[in-house]
Amino acid sequence: MLKTLSFCFALAVNIVSSGADTDLQPSNLVLFQVQTSLVLGSNETHKPANSAKQPPQPMMIMQRGCTCSSTVMQYTRSLFDAIGEPLYNLQVKELLRPVHMDQNPWFQEGEDVATMLQRSLNATVEQGLGLLFNNFKVSQSDNMKAVNEVLISHGTRTVIVHRQNSLDTLICEVRDCFKGNHQPPRGYPVDLEGKPNDLCFLRRGADGGGVKTKAVIDTQHMMHHLAEAEAYAKRQQAMLKTVGFQDASVVTVEDLLAHEYSKSKLKTSYKAWMTLLRSLGITPKRRKVADFLKERIGTYSPPEPHTESVWNVDEVVDALKKNGKQELWRSVTEE
Repeated sequence: MLKTLSFCFALAVNIVSSGADTDLQPSNLVLFQVQTSLVLGSNETHKPANSAKQPPQPMMIMQRGCTCSSTVMQYTRSLFDAIGEPLYNLQVKELLRPVHMDQNPWFQEGEDVATMLQRSLNATVEQGLGLLFNNFKVSQSDNMKAVNEVLISHGTRTVIVHRQNSLDTLICEVRDCFKGNHQPPRGYPVDLEGKPNDLCFLRRGADGGGVKTKAVIDTQHMMHHLAEAEAYAKRQQAMLKTVGFQDASVVTVEDLLAHEYSKSKLKTSYKAWMTLLRSLGITPKRRKVADFLKERIGTYSPPEPHTESVWNVDEVVDALKKNGKQELWRSVTEE
Protein backbone atom coordinates (compact mmCIF):
# COMPACT_ATOMS: atom_id res chain seq x y z
CA MET A 1 0.00 0.00 0.00
CA LEU A 2 1.37 3.39 -0.90
CA LYS A 3 2.28 5.76 1.89
CA THR A 4 -0.22 8.57 2.20
CA LEU A 5 1.12 11.99 1.20
CA SER A 6 -1.97 13.89 0.25
CA PHE A 7 -4.80 12.17 -1.57
CA CYS A 8 -4.41 13.97 -4.88
CA PHE A 9 -0.63 14.37 -4.84
CA ALA A 10 0.06 10.74 -4.02
CA LEU A 11 -2.30 9.64 -6.78
CA ALA A 12 -0.42 11.80 -9.25
CA VAL A 13 2.86 10.25 -8.14
CA ASN A 14 1.25 6.83 -8.49
CA ILE A 15 0.22 7.58 -12.08
CA VAL A 16 3.78 8.61 -12.91
CA SER A 17 5.26 5.50 -11.34
CA SER A 18 2.74 3.27 -13.12
CA GLY A 19 4.15 4.23 -16.49
CA ALA A 20 2.30 7.33 -17.64
CA ASP A 21 4.02 9.19 -20.48
CA THR A 22 5.52 12.04 -18.49
CA ASP A 23 8.81 13.40 -17.30
CA LEU A 24 7.32 14.79 -14.10
CA GLN A 25 8.82 13.86 -10.77
CA PRO A 26 7.18 14.13 -7.32
CA SER A 27 9.36 17.13 -6.53
CA ASN A 28 8.00 19.22 -9.37
CA LEU A 29 4.47 17.88 -9.77
CA VAL A 30 3.41 20.87 -7.71
CA LEU A 31 3.90 23.00 -10.79
CA PHE A 32 0.78 21.38 -12.19
CA GLN A 33 -1.46 22.54 -9.32
CA VAL A 34 -2.23 25.70 -11.22
CA GLN A 35 -5.30 26.74 -13.07
CA THR A 36 -5.21 26.66 -16.86
CA SER A 37 -2.32 24.24 -17.27
CA LEU A 38 -1.95 22.09 -20.34
CA VAL A 39 -2.20 18.38 -19.90
CA LEU A 40 1.25 17.79 -21.07
CA GLY A 41 4.38 16.00 -20.13
CA SER A 42 7.31 16.12 -22.51
CA ASN A 43 8.51 18.30 -25.35
CA GLU A 44 8.08 15.48 -27.83
CA THR A 45 5.10 15.44 -30.14
CA HIS A 46 3.56 12.01 -30.63
CA LYS A 47 2.26 11.43 -34.10
CA PRO A 48 -1.03 9.57 -34.43
CA ALA A 49 -0.80 6.00 -35.72
CA ASN A 50 -3.36 6.80 -38.41
CA SER A 51 -2.49 10.16 -39.92
CA ALA A 52 -5.79 10.21 -41.84
CA LYS A 53 -7.78 10.25 -38.63
CA GLN A 54 -9.29 13.62 -37.86
CA PRO A 55 -8.19 15.05 -34.49
CA PRO A 56 -10.89 15.74 -31.92
CA GLN A 57 -11.99 19.26 -31.16
CA PRO A 58 -10.00 21.11 -28.48
CA MET A 59 -10.93 19.77 -25.04
CA MET A 60 -11.14 21.87 -21.88
CA ILE A 61 -11.50 20.45 -18.39
CA MET A 62 -13.02 23.00 -16.03
CA GLN A 63 -11.63 22.48 -12.55
CA ARG A 64 -10.73 24.79 -9.67
CA GLY A 65 -7.66 24.52 -7.47
CA CYS A 66 -7.36 21.96 -4.67
CA THR A 67 -9.68 19.51 -6.39
CA CYS A 68 -7.07 17.00 -7.59
CA SER A 69 -6.67 18.81 -10.92
CA SER A 70 -3.11 17.53 -11.43
CA THR A 71 -4.18 13.96 -10.82
CA VAL A 72 -7.21 14.18 -13.10
CA MET A 73 -5.04 15.63 -15.86
CA GLN A 74 -2.42 12.92 -15.55
CA TYR A 75 -5.11 10.25 -15.54
CA THR A 76 -6.82 11.74 -18.56
CA ARG A 77 -3.59 11.87 -20.52
CA SER A 78 -2.82 8.25 -19.66
CA LEU A 79 -6.35 7.16 -20.55
CA PHE A 80 -6.21 8.94 -23.90
CA ASP A 81 -3.01 7.06 -24.66
CA ALA A 82 -4.61 3.75 -23.68
CA ILE A 83 -7.65 4.26 -25.91
CA GLY A 84 -5.61 5.47 -28.88
CA GLU A 85 -6.44 9.18 -28.86
CA PRO A 86 -3.12 11.03 -29.46
CA LEU A 87 -2.60 14.39 -27.78
CA TYR A 88 -0.26 17.26 -28.43
CA ASN A 89 2.41 17.09 -25.73
CA LEU A 90 4.56 19.85 -24.34
CA GLN A 91 5.54 21.05 -20.91
CA VAL A 92 4.25 24.47 -20.01
CA LYS A 93 2.71 25.75 -16.80
CA GLU A 94 -0.20 27.73 -18.19
CA LEU A 95 -1.84 28.28 -21.54
CA LEU A 96 -4.27 31.17 -21.22
CA ARG A 97 -3.07 33.44 -18.42
CA PRO A 98 -0.96 36.37 -19.72
CA VAL A 99 1.23 36.39 -16.60
CA HIS A 100 2.83 33.12 -17.70
CA MET A 101 3.17 33.80 -21.42
CA ASP A 102 6.96 33.89 -21.15
CA GLN A 103 6.79 30.11 -20.65
CA ASN A 104 4.44 29.49 -23.54
CA PRO A 105 6.20 28.40 -26.78
CA TRP A 106 3.29 29.62 -28.90
CA PHE A 107 3.33 33.14 -27.53
CA GLN A 108 4.95 35.99 -29.44
CA GLU A 109 5.82 39.31 -27.85
CA GLY A 110 3.19 41.97 -28.28
CA GLU A 111 0.26 39.74 -29.22
CA ASP A 112 -2.84 38.96 -27.20
CA VAL A 113 -3.90 35.65 -25.70
CA ALA A 114 -6.57 35.00 -28.33
CA THR A 115 -4.02 35.25 -31.15
CA MET A 116 -1.68 32.86 -29.35
CA LEU A 117 -4.53 30.46 -28.77
CA GLN A 118 -5.55 30.53 -32.43
CA ARG A 119 -1.99 29.64 -33.43
CA SER A 120 -1.80 26.78 -30.94
CA LEU A 121 -5.07 25.29 -32.13
CA ASN A 122 -4.03 25.56 -35.77
CA ALA A 123 -0.75 23.81 -34.95
CA THR A 124 -2.41 20.83 -33.29
CA VAL A 125 -4.94 20.41 -36.09
CA GLU A 126 -2.17 20.45 -38.70
CA GLN A 127 -0.42 17.64 -36.85
CA GLY A 128 -3.58 15.63 -36.41
CA LEU A 129 -3.39 15.80 -32.62
CA GLY A 130 -5.86 16.68 -29.91
CA LEU A 131 -5.31 19.55 -27.49
CA LEU A 132 -6.42 18.98 -23.91
CA PHE A 133 -6.07 21.67 -21.26
CA ASN A 134 -7.37 22.75 -17.91
CA ASN A 135 -9.12 26.01 -17.09
CA PHE A 136 -10.38 27.43 -13.81
CA LYS A 137 -13.34 29.36 -15.14
CA VAL A 138 -14.92 31.07 -18.13
CA SER A 139 -16.46 34.50 -17.95
CA GLN A 140 -18.05 37.23 -20.03
CA SER A 141 -15.38 39.78 -19.19
CA ASP A 142 -14.00 41.91 -22.01
CA ASN A 143 -10.55 40.35 -21.84
CA MET A 144 -12.03 36.84 -22.20
CA LYS A 145 -14.44 37.59 -25.03
CA ALA A 146 -11.94 37.06 -27.85
CA VAL A 147 -10.55 33.92 -26.17
CA ASN A 148 -14.05 32.45 -25.86
CA GLU A 149 -14.75 33.21 -29.50
CA VAL A 150 -11.64 31.33 -30.63
CA LEU A 151 -12.44 28.30 -28.48
CA ILE A 152 -16.08 28.20 -29.58
CA SER A 153 -15.19 28.62 -33.26
CA HIS A 154 -13.00 25.51 -33.01
CA GLY A 155 -15.83 23.53 -31.44
CA THR A 156 -14.12 23.16 -28.08
CA ARG A 157 -15.69 20.49 -25.90
CA THR A 158 -15.80 20.85 -22.14
CA VAL A 159 -16.39 18.89 -18.94
CA ILE A 160 -16.61 20.13 -15.36
CA VAL A 161 -14.82 18.26 -12.59
CA HIS A 162 -15.48 19.21 -9.00
CA ARG A 163 -14.75 17.86 -5.54
CA GLN A 164 -17.94 16.68 -3.88
CA ASN A 165 -16.57 17.07 -0.37
CA SER A 166 -16.12 20.82 -0.09
CA LEU A 167 -14.37 20.44 3.27
CA ASP A 168 -11.54 18.57 1.54
CA THR A 169 -11.21 21.51 -0.84
CA LEU A 170 -11.09 24.04 2.00
CA ILE A 171 -8.53 22.03 3.99
CA CYS A 172 -6.29 21.86 0.93
CA GLU A 173 -6.66 25.61 0.32
CA VAL A 174 -5.65 26.37 3.91
CA ARG A 175 -2.64 24.06 3.81
CA ASP A 176 -1.59 25.49 0.43
CA CYS A 177 -1.96 29.09 1.70
CA PHE A 178 -4.73 30.14 -0.70
CA LYS A 179 -5.77 33.71 -0.03
CA GLY A 180 -7.80 35.03 -2.95
CA ASN A 181 -8.67 38.61 -3.74
CA HIS A 182 -11.22 40.31 -1.50
CA GLN A 183 -12.11 37.03 0.22
CA PRO A 184 -12.52 36.38 3.95
CA PRO A 185 -9.73 34.35 5.59
CA ARG A 186 -9.75 30.57 5.29
CA GLY A 187 -7.34 29.82 8.11
CA TYR A 188 -3.63 29.01 8.23
CA PRO A 189 -1.33 25.95 8.09
CA VAL A 190 0.51 24.55 11.12
CA ASP A 191 2.84 21.66 11.91
CA LEU A 192 2.00 18.77 14.21
CA GLU A 193 2.78 20.92 17.25
CA GLY A 194 0.37 23.62 16.14
CA LYS A 195 3.11 26.04 15.10
CA PRO A 196 2.44 28.03 11.90
CA ASN A 197 4.52 27.03 8.90
CA ASP A 198 4.87 28.57 5.47
CA LEU A 199 5.53 25.52 3.31
CA CYS A 200 2.32 26.07 1.37
CA PHE A 201 2.64 24.27 -2.00
CA LEU A 202 6.02 22.88 -1.02
CA ARG A 203 4.38 20.59 1.52
CA ARG A 204 3.34 18.38 -1.39
CA GLY A 205 6.80 17.43 -2.62
CA ALA A 206 10.29 16.49 -1.51
CA ASP A 207 10.99 20.10 -0.55
CA GLY A 208 8.49 19.69 2.27
CA GLY A 209 11.11 17.74 4.13
CA GLY A 210 8.56 15.25 5.43
CA VAL A 211 6.91 17.93 7.59
CA LYS A 212 3.23 17.13 8.16
CA THR A 213 0.97 20.14 7.66
CA LYS A 214 -2.45 20.55 9.23
CA ALA A 215 -5.08 23.22 8.71
CA VAL A 216 -6.38 25.61 11.32
CA ILE A 217 -9.72 26.48 9.73
CA ASP A 218 -11.33 29.86 10.34
CA THR A 219 -14.76 28.60 11.40
CA GLN A 220 -16.21 32.12 11.35
CA HIS A 221 -15.93 32.14 7.55
CA MET A 222 -15.90 28.40 6.93
CA MET A 223 -19.46 28.17 5.65
CA HIS A 224 -18.81 30.93 3.12
CA HIS A 225 -15.94 29.00 1.59
CA LEU A 226 -17.76 25.67 1.66
CA ALA A 227 -20.74 27.22 -0.15
CA GLU A 228 -18.43 28.78 -2.73
CA ALA A 229 -16.77 25.44 -3.47
CA GLU A 230 -20.12 23.66 -3.70
CA ALA A 231 -21.53 26.23 -6.13
CA TYR A 232 -18.58 26.02 -8.54
CA ALA A 233 -19.91 23.31 -10.86
CA LYS A 234 -23.39 24.78 -11.36
CA ARG A 235 -22.02 28.29 -11.86
CA GLN A 236 -19.52 27.20 -14.48
CA GLN A 237 -22.03 24.97 -16.21
CA ALA A 238 -24.41 27.92 -16.52
CA MET A 239 -21.64 30.29 -17.63
CA LEU A 240 -20.40 27.91 -20.32
CA LYS A 241 -23.91 27.76 -21.76
CA THR A 242 -24.36 31.53 -21.53
CA VAL A 243 -21.07 32.22 -23.32
CA GLY A 244 -21.92 29.77 -26.10
CA PHE A 245 -20.06 26.52 -25.43
CA GLN A 246 -21.68 23.14 -25.99
CA ASP A 247 -23.31 21.48 -22.98
CA ALA A 248 -20.80 20.26 -20.39
CA SER A 249 -21.34 17.27 -18.12
CA VAL A 250 -20.32 17.35 -14.45
CA VAL A 251 -18.37 14.59 -12.72
CA THR A 252 -16.81 14.39 -9.27
CA VAL A 253 -13.21 13.73 -8.36
CA GLU A 254 -14.38 11.18 -5.80
CA ASP A 255 -16.14 9.10 -8.48
CA LEU A 256 -13.27 9.33 -10.96
CA LEU A 257 -10.71 8.06 -8.44
CA ALA A 258 -12.79 5.71 -6.28
CA HIS A 259 -11.48 2.57 -7.99
CA GLU A 260 -7.95 3.44 -6.86
CA TYR A 261 -8.67 2.21 -3.35
CA SER A 262 -11.79 0.05 -3.68
CA LYS A 263 -12.51 -2.69 -6.22
CA SER A 264 -16.20 -2.44 -5.35
CA LYS A 265 -16.27 1.08 -6.78
CA LEU A 266 -14.92 0.19 -10.20
CA LYS A 267 -18.35 0.62 -11.83
CA THR A 268 -18.69 4.05 -10.25
CA SER A 269 -15.36 5.18 -11.67
CA TYR A 270 -16.06 3.58 -15.05
CA LYS A 271 -19.33 5.48 -15.37
CA ALA A 272 -17.65 8.76 -14.36
CA TRP A 273 -14.80 8.38 -16.85
CA MET A 274 -17.16 7.47 -19.67
CA THR A 275 -19.18 10.60 -18.87
CA LEU A 276 -16.02 12.70 -18.90
CA LEU A 277 -14.85 11.29 -22.23
CA ARG A 278 -18.23 11.71 -23.91
CA SER A 279 -18.51 15.28 -22.68
CA LEU A 280 -15.14 15.91 -24.35
CA GLY A 281 -16.45 14.44 -27.59
CA ILE A 282 -14.69 11.08 -27.31
CA THR A 283 -16.51 7.76 -27.74
CA PRO A 284 -13.97 5.04 -26.93
CA LYS A 285 -14.32 1.27 -26.86
CA ARG A 286 -15.73 0.45 -23.46
CA ARG A 287 -13.39 -2.48 -22.95
CA LYS A 288 -10.31 -0.30 -23.25
CA VAL A 289 -11.58 2.09 -20.59
CA ALA A 290 -12.51 -0.77 -18.27
CA ASP A 291 -9.12 -2.45 -18.71
CA PHE A 292 -7.31 0.82 -18.02
CA LEU A 293 -9.18 1.30 -14.74
CA LYS A 294 -8.83 -2.34 -13.65
CA GLU A 295 -5.05 -2.06 -13.82
CA ARG A 296 -5.19 0.65 -11.15
CA ILE A 297 -7.48 -1.00 -8.64
CA GLY A 298 -6.11 -1.06 -5.11
CA THR A 299 -3.01 0.99 -5.84
CA TYR A 300 -3.67 3.75 -3.35
CA SER A 301 -4.74 4.13 0.27
CA PRO A 302 -8.27 5.54 0.74
CA PRO A 303 -8.80 9.11 1.99
CA GLU A 304 -7.77 9.44 5.62
CA PRO A 305 -9.90 10.81 8.47
CA HIS A 306 -10.04 14.59 8.73
CA THR A 307 -8.40 14.38 12.15
CA GLU A 308 -5.17 13.78 10.21
CA SER A 309 -5.39 17.08 8.33
CA VAL A 310 -7.30 19.46 10.65
CA TRP A 311 -5.79 21.00 13.80
CA ASN A 312 -8.86 22.59 15.44
CA VAL A 313 -10.98 19.45 15.18
CA ASP A 314 -13.60 20.15 17.85
CA GLU A 315 -14.21 23.67 16.63
CA VAL A 316 -14.69 22.56 13.04
CA VAL A 317 -16.94 19.63 13.93
CA ASP A 318 -19.14 21.86 16.09
CA ALA A 319 -19.47 24.45 13.33
CA LEU A 320 -20.40 21.78 10.78
CA LYS A 321 -23.08 20.35 13.07
CA LYS A 322 -24.58 23.77 13.78
CA ASN A 323 -24.90 24.39 10.05
CA GLY A 324 -26.19 20.95 9.11
CA LYS A 325 -23.00 19.99 7.29
CA GLN A 326 -21.75 17.20 9.54
CA GLU A 327 -21.82 14.74 6.63
CA LEU A 328 -18.71 16.45 5.25
CA TRP A 329 -16.64 15.34 8.24
CA ARG A 330 -14.75 12.08 7.60
CA SER A 331 -14.19 10.43 10.96
CA VAL A 332 -12.84 7.13 9.65
CA THR A 333 -10.83 6.01 6.65
CA GLU A 334 -13.08 5.43 3.65
CA GLU A 335 -13.37 1.90 2.34
